[in-house]
Amino acid sequence: MRHLLITAFALAAAGPALAQSDFPEPPMPQMSGPPMDGQMGGMRPPERESLAQMQARMTQMFDRLDANDDDLVDANELANARGGRMLTRMDTDADGRVTRDEFNIGVDAQFKTLDKNGDGVVTADERPQRPR
Repeated sequence: MRHLLITAFALAAAGPALAQSDFPEPPMPQMSGPPMDGQMGGMRPPERESLAQMQARMTQMFDRLDANDDDLVDANELANARGGRMLTRMDTDADGRVTRDEFNIGVDAQFKTLDKNGDGVVTADERPQRPR
């Protein structure tokens, strides 16, 4: 348990450094209608999102990327995946694959980083703005 807490703290502290990149990501497509809507066409989050909602949305992405249903996303599954770069940042042991545990810890740390006012909801104004 102590190792888990240390890992979660390290992810939260390292998040801003890991988020920096020399290669800009392509802009995300605009979505209309309810977020995710049972369709995997885009990953744009809703205007307001709780931790449980973010976990559910991100779990859908993980499940979509985990093509062989082995509860980990490996290098081959990451290579051609939209969102793969983000998941690569969650590979805390740098073994070239993201386990479901690494993923869950990363999502929780990402939520805490985004929820700047600590009210338990991430709003559009708390999210980083992408260039259009």
